[in-house]
Amino acid sequence: MQNGSGVSGIKPGRAILKLLVISALFLSAIPLSAEPRIVRVGVFEAAPLVKVGEEGPDGLFIELLEYFAEKKDWKLEWVQKPWSELLVMLQNAEIDILPAVSYTVERTAVYDFTRQPVFIDSGVVFANPDLALHTIFDLKGRKVAALSGSVFTTGFLDYIESFGISCEIILCKDNIEVMKAISEGIADAGVCIYSLGNELAKEFPVVITPISFAPMALHFAVPKNAGSDLLAAIDDLMAPMLNDSESFYSQVFRKWTSQNEPFKLPVWIKALAAFVLTVGALMILWNFTLKRQIGQKTRSLEAEISERKEIARQLQSSLTEKETLIRELYHRTRNTLQTVRGMLLIQAEDYEANDEFLLLVKKTENRIQSMSIVHQLLYSAQDLSRISLNEYVKELSEFLIRDASEGECSVSVDFSIPDAEMLQIDTAIPFGLILNELMTNSLSYAFPDRKEGRIGIMINRLGNGSLILDYGDDGVGVSSGFDLRKQNTLGIRLIIDIVEIQMKGKIIFRNEDGLHYRIEIPEKIYIKRL
Repeated sequence: MQNGSGVSGIKPGRAILKLLVISALFLSAIPLSAEPRIVRVGVFEAAPLVKVGEEGPDGLFIELLEYFAEKKDWKLEWVQKPWSELLVMLQNAEIDILPAVSYTVERTAVYDFTRQPVFIDSGVVFANPDLALHTIFDLKGRKVAALSGSVFTTGFLDYIESFGISCEIILCKDNIEVMKAISEGIADAGVCIYSLGNELAKEFPVVITPISFAPMALHFAVPKNAGSDLLAAIDDLMAPMLNDSESFYSQVFRKWTSQNEPFKLPVWIKALAAFVLTVGALMILWNFTLKRQIGQKTRSLEAEISERKEIARQLQSSLTEKETLIRELYHRTRNTLQTVRGMLLIQAEDYEANDEFLLLVKKTENRIQSMSIVHQLLYSAQDLSRISLNEYVKELSEFLIRDASEGECSVSVDFSIPDAEMLQIDTAIPFGLILNELMTNSLSYAFPDRKEGRIGIMINRLGNGSLILDYGDDGVGVSSGFDLRKQNTLGIRLIIDIVEIQMKGKIIFRNEDGLHYRIEIPEKIYIKRL
Protein backbone atom coordinates (compact mmCIF):
# COMPACT_ATOMS: atom_id res chain seq x y z
CA MET A 1 0.00 0.00 0.00
CA GLN A 2 1.37 3.33 -0.97
CA ASN A 3 1.26 6.42 1.23
CA GLY A 4 -0.02 9.81 -0.04
CA SER A 5 3.20 11.64 -0.07
CA GLY A 6 4.16 10.39 -3.55
CA VAL A 7 7.80 10.53 -2.72
CA SER A 8 8.14 6.94 -1.98
CA GLY A 9 6.50 6.24 -5.27
CA ILE A 10 9.35 7.72 -7.44
CA LYS A 11 11.48 5.18 -9.09
CA PRO A 12 15.19 5.21 -8.20
CA GLY A 13 16.30 5.37 -11.87
CA ARG A 14 14.32 8.53 -12.56
CA ALA A 15 15.83 10.26 -9.48
CA ILE A 16 19.36 9.57 -10.69
CA LEU A 17 18.50 10.95 -14.14
CA LYS A 18 17.16 14.15 -12.66
CA LEU A 19 20.34 14.51 -10.58
CA LEU A 20 22.55 14.18 -13.67
CA VAL A 21 20.55 16.83 -15.57
CA ILE A 22 20.85 19.31 -12.70
CA SER A 23 24.62 18.64 -12.47
CA ALA A 24 25.06 19.21 -16.20
CA LEU A 25 23.20 22.51 -16.03
CA PHE A 26 25.39 23.61 -13.12
CA LEU A 27 28.62 22.68 -14.87
CA SER A 28 27.60 24.45 -18.07
CA ALA A 29 27.33 27.68 -16.12
CA ILE A 30 31.06 27.45 -15.17
CA PRO A 31 33.28 28.86 -18.00
CA LEU A 32 35.99 26.49 -19.25
CA SER A 33 39.63 27.82 -19.47
CA ALA A 34 40.24 28.76 -23.18
CA GLU A 35 43.52 28.44 -25.14
CA PRO A 36 45.34 31.81 -25.91
CA ARG A 37 44.40 33.42 -29.23
CA ILE A 38 47.17 32.87 -31.86
CA VAL A 39 47.87 36.16 -33.63
CA ARG A 40 50.17 36.06 -36.67
CA VAL A 41 52.01 39.36 -36.96
CA GLY A 42 53.87 40.48 -40.08
CA VAL A 43 57.22 42.13 -39.30
CA PHE A 44 59.70 43.99 -41.51
CA GLU A 45 62.56 46.43 -41.03
CA ALA A 46 61.15 49.92 -40.44
CA ALA A 47 63.07 51.24 -37.44
CA PRO A 48 62.22 52.82 -35.09
CA LEU A 49 58.60 51.76 -35.67
CA VAL A 50 59.39 48.11 -36.36
CA LYS A 51 62.83 46.58 -35.88
CA VAL A 52 63.96 43.07 -36.71
CA GLY A 53 66.95 41.89 -34.66
CA GLU A 54 68.62 38.68 -33.54
CA GLU A 55 66.68 38.72 -30.24
CA GLY A 56 63.34 39.22 -31.99
CA PRO A 57 61.21 42.11 -33.25
CA ASP A 58 61.20 45.45 -31.43
CA GLY A 59 60.10 49.03 -31.96
CA LEU A 60 57.16 51.32 -31.19
CA PHE A 61 54.43 49.19 -32.86
CA ILE A 62 55.93 45.93 -31.54
CA GLU A 63 56.02 47.08 -27.89
CA LEU A 64 52.40 48.26 -28.15
CA LEU A 65 51.34 44.94 -29.70
CA GLU A 66 53.10 42.99 -26.92
CA TYR A 67 51.28 45.16 -24.37
CA PHE A 68 47.92 44.39 -26.04
CA ALA A 69 48.76 40.67 -26.19
CA GLU A 70 49.46 40.60 -22.47
CA LYS A 71 46.18 42.33 -21.68
CA LYS A 72 44.10 40.16 -24.03
CA ASP A 73 45.93 36.84 -23.60
CA TRP A 74 47.15 36.66 -27.21
CA LYS A 75 50.05 34.54 -28.35
CA LEU A 76 52.01 36.45 -30.97
CA GLU A 77 53.71 34.64 -33.83
CA TRP A 78 56.13 36.71 -35.92
CA VAL A 79 56.15 36.36 -39.69
CA GLN A 80 59.13 38.14 -41.27
CA LYS A 81 58.81 38.88 -45.00
CA PRO A 82 59.46 41.78 -47.40
CA TRP A 83 56.90 44.55 -47.17
CA SER A 84 55.25 43.86 -50.52
CA GLU A 85 54.77 40.16 -49.65
CA LEU A 86 53.30 41.02 -46.24
CA LEU A 87 50.68 43.26 -47.85
CA VAL A 88 49.58 40.36 -50.07
CA MET A 89 49.59 37.94 -47.13
CA LEU A 90 47.44 40.35 -45.10
CA GLN A 91 45.00 40.70 -47.96
CA ASN A 92 44.77 36.88 -48.20
CA ALA A 93 44.40 36.53 -44.39
CA GLU A 94 47.64 34.55 -44.20
CA ILE A 95 48.65 36.85 -41.33
CA ASP A 96 46.29 38.39 -38.78
CA ILE A 97 47.74 41.86 -38.27
CA LEU A 98 50.34 44.14 -39.85
CA PRO A 99 51.84 47.15 -37.99
CA ALA A 100 52.80 50.56 -39.39
CA VAL A 101 50.46 50.46 -42.40
CA SER A 102 49.69 53.80 -44.05
CA TYR A 103 45.98 54.58 -44.16
CA THR A 104 44.64 55.30 -47.65
CA VAL A 105 41.14 55.18 -49.11
CA GLU A 106 42.27 52.57 -51.60
CA ARG A 107 43.56 50.29 -48.87
CA THR A 108 40.30 50.40 -46.93
CA ALA A 109 38.86 48.21 -49.69
CA VAL A 110 41.13 45.29 -48.69
CA TYR A 111 42.15 46.07 -45.11
CA ASP A 112 40.53 47.24 -41.89
CA PHE A 113 42.40 49.80 -39.72
CA THR A 114 42.40 50.85 -36.08
CA ARG A 115 40.44 54.02 -35.36
CA GLN A 116 43.43 56.02 -34.12
CA PRO A 117 46.83 56.20 -35.88
CA VAL A 118 49.87 55.26 -33.82
CA PHE A 119 52.33 57.48 -35.72
CA ILE A 120 52.38 60.15 -38.44
CA ASP A 121 55.21 59.83 -40.95
CA SER A 122 56.09 61.14 -44.40
CA GLY A 123 58.18 60.18 -47.39
CA VAL A 124 61.65 61.71 -47.79
CA VAL A 125 64.21 61.60 -50.59
CA PHE A 126 67.69 60.38 -49.65
CA ALA A 127 70.65 60.85 -52.02
CA ASN A 128 74.33 60.20 -52.65
CA PRO A 129 76.45 62.75 -50.69
CA ASP A 130 78.11 63.91 -53.93
CA LEU A 131 74.75 64.84 -55.46
CA ALA A 132 73.32 68.24 -54.52
CA LEU A 133 69.51 68.04 -54.35
CA HIS A 134 67.63 71.10 -53.17
CA THR A 135 64.18 70.89 -54.79
CA ILE A 136 62.07 68.28 -56.56
CA PHE A 137 63.18 69.77 -59.91
CA ASP A 138 66.76 68.57 -59.28
CA LEU A 139 65.48 64.98 -59.68
CA LYS A 140 64.45 65.45 -63.30
CA GLY A 141 65.75 62.52 -65.37
CA ARG A 142 67.48 60.96 -62.34
CA LYS A 143 67.39 57.30 -61.26
CA VAL A 144 65.34 56.94 -58.06
CA ALA A 145 65.09 53.72 -56.01
CA ALA A 146 61.77 53.04 -54.22
CA LEU A 147 60.09 50.28 -52.22
CA SER A 148 57.75 48.12 -54.29
CA GLY A 149 54.11 48.29 -53.09
CA SER A 150 54.71 51.21 -50.72
CA VAL A 151 52.19 54.03 -50.53
CA PHE A 152 55.17 56.35 -50.23
CA THR A 153 56.35 55.17 -53.65
CA THR A 154 52.86 55.93 -55.00
CA GLY A 155 52.90 59.28 -53.16
CA PHE A 156 56.28 60.14 -54.70
CA LEU A 157 55.05 59.33 -58.21
CA ASP A 158 51.98 61.52 -57.67
CA TYR A 159 54.21 64.25 -56.25
CA ILE A 160 56.63 64.43 -59.20
CA GLU A 161 53.73 64.12 -61.66
CA SER A 162 52.09 67.20 -60.13
CA PHE A 163 55.25 69.14 -61.08
CA GLY A 164 55.54 67.57 -64.53
CA ILE A 165 58.79 65.77 -63.65
CA SER A 166 59.72 62.26 -64.82
CA CYS A 167 62.27 59.96 -63.17
CA GLU A 168 63.52 56.44 -63.80
CA ILE A 169 62.10 54.41 -60.91
CA ILE A 170 64.04 51.36 -59.67
CA LEU A 171 61.74 49.13 -57.54
CA CYS A 172 63.31 47.35 -54.56
CA LYS A 173 62.03 44.62 -52.25
CA ASP A 174 62.82 46.54 -49.03
CA ASN A 175 64.19 49.85 -47.81
CA ILE A 176 67.65 48.41 -47.11
CA GLU A 177 67.89 47.57 -50.82
CA VAL A 178 66.89 51.18 -51.58
CA MET A 179 69.82 52.47 -49.50
CA LYS A 180 72.22 49.98 -51.10
CA ALA A 181 71.16 51.13 -54.56
CA ILE A 182 72.05 54.73 -53.62
CA SER A 183 75.38 53.91 -51.94
CA GLU A 184 76.48 51.59 -54.79
CA GLY A 185 75.65 54.17 -57.47
CA ILE A 186 72.83 52.13 -59.03
CA ALA A 187 70.46 54.99 -58.22
CA ASP A 188 71.07 58.71 -57.76
CA ALA A 189 68.50 58.99 -54.99
CA GLY A 190 65.93 56.91 -53.13
CA VAL A 191 62.50 57.21 -51.55
CA CYS A 192 62.02 56.06 -47.94
CA ILE A 193 59.79 56.68 -44.98
CA TYR A 194 61.44 59.33 -42.82
CA SER A 195 61.58 57.38 -39.54
CA LEU A 196 63.26 54.32 -41.06
CA GLY A 197 65.44 56.28 -43.50
CA ASN A 198 66.84 58.38 -40.67
CA GLU A 199 68.02 55.16 -38.96
CA LEU A 200 69.38 53.56 -42.14
CA ALA A 201 71.35 56.73 -42.93
CA LYS A 202 73.56 55.82 -39.94
CA GLU A 203 74.61 52.59 -41.71
CA PHE A 204 74.82 53.71 -45.35
CA PRO A 205 76.70 56.62 -46.99
CA VAL A 206 73.57 58.58 -47.85
CA VAL A 207 72.23 62.00 -46.85
CA ILE A 208 68.72 63.22 -46.27
CA THR A 209 67.50 65.93 -48.65
CA PRO A 210 64.96 68.73 -48.08
CA ILE A 211 62.51 66.97 -50.43
CA SER A 212 59.60 65.48 -48.42
CA PHE A 213 56.09 64.47 -49.52
CA ALA A 214 52.95 62.46 -48.74
CA PRO A 215 52.52 62.63 -44.95
CA MET A 216 50.74 59.44 -43.83
CA ALA A 217 49.00 58.18 -40.71
CA LEU A 218 50.31 54.76 -39.68
CA HIS A 219 47.87 52.26 -38.13
CA PHE A 220 47.55 48.60 -37.27
CA ALA A 221 45.79 46.84 -40.18
CA VAL A 222 43.95 43.49 -40.37
CA PRO A 223 42.40 41.60 -43.30
CA LYS A 224 39.05 42.97 -44.49
CA ASN A 225 36.22 41.63 -42.31
CA ALA A 226 38.55 39.08 -40.67
CA GLY A 227 39.99 40.73 -37.57
CA SER A 228 37.33 42.92 -36.04
CA ASP A 229 37.95 41.47 -32.57
CA LEU A 230 41.62 42.42 -32.77
CA LEU A 231 40.80 45.98 -33.87
CA ALA A 232 38.14 46.34 -31.19
CA ALA A 233 40.53 45.20 -28.47
CA ILE A 234 43.30 47.55 -29.65
CA ASP A 235 40.92 50.51 -29.96
CA ASP A 236 39.56 49.88 -26.46
CA LEU A 237 43.02 49.75 -24.95
CA MET A 238 44.38 52.70 -26.95
CA ALA A 239 41.51 55.12 -26.29
CA PRO A 240 42.28 55.89 -22.61
CA MET A 241 46.03 56.13 -23.28
CA LEU A 242 45.93 58.78 -26.01
CA ASN A 243 45.49 61.81 -23.74
CA ASP A 244 47.51 60.50 -20.80
CA SER A 245 51.12 61.74 -20.86
CA GLU A 246 52.20 58.95 -18.51
CA SER A 247 50.38 56.12 -20.24
CA PHE A 248 52.21 53.14 -21.68
CA TYR A 249 51.60 54.46 -25.20
CA SER A 250 53.07 57.89 -24.33
CA GLN A 251 56.12 56.30 -22.70
CA VAL A 252 57.01 54.01 -25.62
CA PHE A 253 56.25 56.82 -28.09
CA ARG A 254 58.84 59.04 -26.38
CA LYS A 255 61.25 56.12 -26.12
CA TRP A 256 61.25 55.40 -29.87
CA THR A 257 60.65 58.82 -31.43
CA SER A 258 62.21 61.41 -29.11
CA GLN A 259 65.85 62.33 -28.78
CA ASN A 260 67.54 61.23 -25.57
CA GLU A 261 67.53 63.82 -22.84
CA PRO A 262 70.75 65.77 -22.81
CA PHE A 263 73.26 64.63 -20.27
CA LYS A 264 73.53 67.03 -17.35
CA LEU A 265 77.04 67.59 -16.17
CA PRO A 266 77.62 67.33 -12.41
CA VAL A 267 78.45 70.55 -10.62
CA TRP A 268 82.00 69.41 -9.87
CA ILE A 269 82.65 68.82 -13.56
CA LYS A 270 81.42 72.32 -14.36
CA ALA A 271 83.73 73.72 -11.67
CA LEU A 272 86.60 71.68 -13.03
CA ALA A 273 85.84 72.92 -16.56
CA ALA A 274 85.84 76.53 -15.32
CA PHE A 275 89.20 75.92 -13.60
CA VAL A 276 90.64 74.34 -16.74
CA LEU A 277 89.40 77.26 -18.86
CA THR A 278 90.97 79.74 -16.43
CA VAL A 279 94.28 77.89 -16.44
CA GLY A 280 94.03 77.62 -20.22
CA ALA A 281 93.52 81.37 -20.52
CA LEU A 282 96.54 82.00 -18.29
CA MET A 283 98.58 79.54 -20.35
CA ILE A 284 97.54 81.31 -23.55
CA LEU A 285 98.56 84.65 -22.04
CA TRP A 286 101.86 83.18 -20.88
CA ASN A 287 102.38 81.59 -24.28
CA PHE A 288 101.73 84.94 -25.95
CA THR A 289 104.31 86.60 -23.66
CA LEU A 290 106.83 83.86 -24.38
CA LYS A 291 106.22 84.21 -28.11
CA ARG A 292 106.94 87.93 -27.88
CA GLN A 293 110.16 87.28 -25.98
CA ILE A 294 111.14 84.52 -28.40
CA GLY A 295 110.38 86.84 -31.31
CA GLN A 296 112.64 89.52 -29.87
CA LYS A 297 115.40 86.97 -29.21
CA THR A 298 114.96 85.55 -32.69
CA ARG A 299 115.31 88.95 -34.31
CA SER A 300 118.40 89.63 -32.20
CA LEU A 301 119.90 86.25 -33.18
CA GLU A 302 119.04 86.82 -36.83
CA ALA A 303 120.85 90.15 -36.72
CA GLU A 304 123.84 88.49 -35.02
CA ILE A 305 123.80 85.62 -37.54
CA SER A 306 123.65 88.11 -40.39
CA GLU A 307 126.60 89.96 -38.91
CA ARG A 308 128.55 86.72 -38.45
CA LYS A 309 127.76 85.70 -42.03
CA GLU A 310 129.15 89.02 -43.26
CA ILE A 311 132.30 88.49 -41.17
CA ALA A 312 132.57 84.91 -42.53
CA ARG A 313 132.15 86.25 -46.06
CA GLN A 314 134.89 88.81 -45.49
CA LEU A 315 137.15 86.13 -43.97
CA GLN A 316 136.49 83.82 -46.91
CA SER A 317 137.21 86.64 -49.29
CA SER A 318 140.44 87.35 -47.40
CA LEU A 319 141.38 83.64 -47.41
CA THR A 320 140.68 83.41 -51.11
CA GLU A 321 142.82 86.45 -51.69
CA LYS A 322 145.62 84.98 -49.54
CA GLU A 323 145.35 81.63 -51.32
CA THR A 324 145.69 83.42 -54.64
CA LEU A 325 148.70 85.31 -53.35
CA ILE A 326 150.33 82.10 -52.04
CA ARG A 327 149.77 80.32 -55.35
CA GLU A 328 151.24 83.32 -57.10
CA LEU A 329 154.21 83.18 -54.71
CA TYR A 330 154.76 79.49 -55.51
CA HIS A 331 154.52 80.29 -59.21
CA ARG A 332 156.94 83.18 -58.95
CA THR A 333 159.37 81.13 -56.81
CA ARG A 334 159.35 78.37 -59.43
CA ASN A 335 159.93 80.91 -62.17
CA THR A 336 162.78 82.47 -60.20
CA LEU A 337 164.42 79.08 -59.68
CA GLN A 338 164.05 78.34 -63.37
CA THR A 339 165.61 81.72 -64.15
CA VAL A 340 168.58 80.94 -61.89
CA ARG A 341 168.86 77.51 -63.54
CA GLY A 342 168.80 79.13 -66.96
CA MET A 343 171.47 81.64 -65.98
CA LEU A 344 173.73 78.83 -64.78
CA LEU A 345 173.34 77.02 -68.09
CA ILE A 346 174.11 80.18 -70.04
CA GLN A 347 177.13 80.89 -67.88
CA ALA A 348 178.35 77.31 -68.33
CA GLU A 349 178.57 77.83 -72.06
CA ASP A 350 181.62 80.04 -71.44
CA TYR A 351 183.44 77.11 -69.82
CA GLU A 352 182.77 74.29 -72.26
CA ALA A 353 186.40 73.16 -72.03
CA ASN A 354 186.26 72.82 -68.24
CA ASP A 355 184.53 69.49 -67.53
CA GLU A 356 184.81 69.83 -63.78
CA PHE A 357 183.03 73.19 -63.83
CA LEU A 358 180.34 71.86 -66.15
CA LEU A 359 179.73 68.92 -63.79
CA LEU A 360 179.33 71.32 -60.88
CA VAL A 361 176.86 73.41 -62.86
CA LYS A 362 174.92 70.27 -63.80
CA LYS A 363 174.58 69.13 -60.20
CA THR A 364 173.53 72.59 -59.08
CA GLU A 365 170.96 72.73 -61.86
CA ASN A 366 169.46 69.43 -60.73
CA ARG A 367 169.26 70.64 -57.12
CA ILE A 368 167.47 73.77 -58.25
CA GLN A 369 165.09 71.67 -60.36
CA SER A 370 164.24 69.43 -57.38
CA MET A 371 163.07 72.53 -55.47
CA SER A 372 161.33 73.96 -58.51
CA ILE A 373 159.19 70.82 -58.92
CA VAL A 374 157.96 71.20 -55.30
CA HIS A 375 156.69 74.71 -56.00
CA GLN A 376 155.20 73.63 -59.29
CA LEU A 377 153.17 70.89 -57.54
CA LEU A 378 152.12 73.25 -54.74
CA TYR A 379 150.87 75.77 -57.26
CA SER A 380 148.40 73.24 -58.73
CA ALA A 381 147.58 71.35 -55.48
CA GLN A 382 144.27 71.50 -53.64
CA ASP A 383 146.11 71.87 -50.32
CA LEU A 384 148.64 74.71 -50.43
CA SER A 385 150.75 73.20 -47.63
CA ARG A 386 151.22 69.63 -48.90
CA ILE A 387 152.03 67.71 -52.09
CA SER A 388 151.57 64.11 -53.15
CA LEU A 389 154.72 62.12 -52.31
CA ASN A 390 154.01 59.59 -55.08
CA GLU A 391 153.56 62.29 -57.71
CA TYR A 392 156.64 64.26 -56.56
CA VAL A 393 159.04 61.29 -56.48
CA LYS A 394 157.96 60.04 -59.91
CA GLU A 395 158.20 63.47 -61.55
CA LEU A 396 161.62 64.17 -60.01
CA SER A 397 162.87 60.72 -61.06
CA GLU A 398 161.63 61.14 -64.61
CA PHE A 399 163.41 64.52 -64.85
CA LEU A 400 166.71 63.08 -63.62
CA ILE A 401 166.46 60.03 -65.92
CA ARG A 402 165.73 62.28 -68.93
CA ASP A 403 168.58 64.59 -68.01
CA ALA A 404 171.01 61.63 -67.81
CA SER A 405 169.77 59.86 -70.95
CA GLU A 406 172.70 61.14 -73.04
CA GLY A 407 174.77 58.12 -71.89
CA GLU A 408 174.57 54.65 -73.34
CA CYS A 409 173.02 53.16 -70.21
CA SER A 410 169.22 52.87 -69.94
CA VAL A 411 168.09 53.07 -66.32
CA SER A 412 164.66 51.99 -65.07
CA VAL A 413 163.16 52.87 -61.68
CA ASP A 414 160.94 50.60 -59.55
CA PHE A 415 158.58 52.54 -57.28
CA SER A 416 156.74 51.37 -54.16
CA ILE A 417 155.04 54.46 -52.72
CA PRO A 418 151.62 54.75 -51.00
CA ASP A 419 149.20 56.69 -53.21
CA ALA A 420 147.71 58.67 -50.33
CA GLU A 421 151.00 59.72 -48.73
CA MET A 422 151.41 63.50 -48.50
CA LEU A 423 154.47 65.67 -47.70
CA GLN A 424 154.47 69.13 -46.16
CA ILE A 425 156.43 71.77 -48.01
CA ASP A 426 159.07 71.98 -45.25
CA THR A 427 159.66 68.24 -45.58
CA ALA A 428 159.24 67.95 -49.34
CA ILE A 429 162.15 70.27 -50.34
CA PRO A 430 164.88 68.60 -48.21
CA PHE A 431 163.46 65.17 -49.10
CA GLY A 432 163.70 66.09 -52.79
CA LEU A 433 167.32 67.26 -52.36
CA ILE A 434 168.21 63.91 -50.70
CA LEU A 435 166.59 61.90 -53.49
CA ASN A 436 168.24 64.15 -56.10
CA GLU A 437 171.72 63.48 -54.66
CA LEU A 438 171.12 59.72 -54.38
CA MET A 439 169.84 59.36 -57.95
CA THR A 440 172.50 61.71 -59.38
CA ASN A 441 175.25 59.59 -57.81
CA SER A 442 173.68 56.37 -59.14
CA LEU A 443 173.20 57.78 -62.65
CA SER A 444 176.74 59.22 -62.70
CA TYR A 445 178.80 56.37 -61.19
CA ALA A 446 176.80 53.15 -60.67
CA PHE A 447 176.51 51.88 -64.24
CA PRO A 448 179.82 52.38 -66.13
CA ASP A 449 180.14 50.40 -69.32
CA ARG A 450 176.55 49.02 -68.95
CA LYS A 451 173.61 49.35 -71.29
CA GLU A 452 170.98 49.18 -68.58
CA GLY A 453 170.56 49.58 -64.84
CA ARG A 454 167.88 49.49 -62.14
CA ILE A 455 167.08 51.79 -59.25
CA GLY A 456 164.60 50.89 -56.50
CA ILE A 457 162.68 53.49 -54.45
CA MET A 458 160.42 52.20 -51.68
CA ILE A 459 158.73 54.53 -49.19
CA ASN A 460 156.48 53.60 -46.24
CA ARG A 461 155.71 54.58 -42.68
CA LEU A 462 156.57 52.84 -39.43
CA GLY A 463 154.12 52.33 -36.61
CA ASN A 464 155.45 55.45 -34.84
CA GLY A 465 154.70 57.53 -37.94
CA SER A 466 158.30 57.93 -39.13
CA LEU A 467 158.83 58.11 -42.90
CA ILE A 468 161.19 55.39 -44.26
CA LEU A 469 163.04 55.72 -47.60
CA ASP A 470 164.70 52.52 -48.88
CA TYR A 471 166.87 53.47 -51.87
CA GLY A 472 169.20 51.21 -53.83
CA ASP A 473 170.72 50.47 -57.22
CA ASP A 474 172.21 47.34 -58.78
CA GLY A 475 175.35 49.17 -59.87
CA VAL A 476 179.02 48.47 -59.24
CA GLY A 477 178.93 49.82 -55.70
CA VAL A 478 182.05 51.19 -54.01
CA SER A 479 185.35 49.71 -52.96
CA SER A 480 185.64 47.83 -49.70
CA GLY A 481 186.49 50.02 -46.75
CA PHE A 482 184.45 52.90 -48.17
CA ASP A 483 183.40 55.18 -45.29
CA LEU A 484 180.39 57.32 -46.13
CA ARG A 485 181.04 59.86 -43.37
CA LYS A 486 184.64 60.53 -44.42
CA GLN A 487 183.71 61.64 -47.93
CA ASN A 488 184.27 65.30 -48.77
CA THR A 489 182.03 65.50 -51.85
CA LEU A 490 179.26 68.04 -51.66
CA GLY A 491 176.55 65.48 -52.50
CA ILE A 492 177.43 63.06 -49.69
CA ARG A 493 177.85 65.87 -47.14
CA LEU A 494 174.53 67.35 -48.24
CA ILE A 495 172.71 64.01 -47.71
CA ILE A 496 174.19 63.51 -44.23
CA ASP A 497 173.58 67.11 -43.13
CA ILE A 498 169.96 67.19 -44.33
CA VAL A 499 169.03 63.79 -42.82
CA GLU A 500 170.82 63.94 -39.48
CA ILE A 501 171.14 67.65 -38.69
CA GLN A 502 168.18 69.36 -40.40
CA MET A 503 165.57 66.56 -40.23
CA LYS A 504 166.82 64.80 -37.06
CA GLY A 505 166.75 61.46 -38.86
CA LYS A 506 168.93 58.39 -39.32
CA ILE A 507 170.85 57.07 -42.31
CA ILE A 508 172.16 53.52 -42.83
CA PHE A 509 174.53 52.78 -45.70
CA ARG A 510 175.08 49.30 -47.15
CA ASN A 511 177.44 48.30 -50.00
CA GLU A 512 176.09 44.98 -51.26
CA ASP A 513 175.16 44.30 -54.88
CA GLY A 514 175.20 48.02 -55.41
CA LEU A 515 174.65 50.90 -53.03
CA HIS A 516 171.71 50.85 -50.61
CA TYR A 517 170.50 53.56 -48.26
CA ARG A 518 167.86 53.33 -45.52
CA ILE A 519 166.82 56.77 -44.35
CA GLU A 520 164.39 57.32 -41.45
CA ILE A 521 162.78 60.76 -41.04
CA PRO A 522 160.76 61.39 -37.83
CA GLU A 523 157.08 62.40 -38.04
CA LYS A 524 156.02 65.95 -37.22
CA ILE A 525 159.38 67.66 -37.59
CA TYR A 526 157.46 70.57 -39.02
CA ILE A 527 153.89 71.63 -38.24
CA LYS A 528 151.29 72.52 -40.86
CA ARG A 529 151.31 76.27 -41.41
CA LEU A 530 148.55 76.75 -43.98
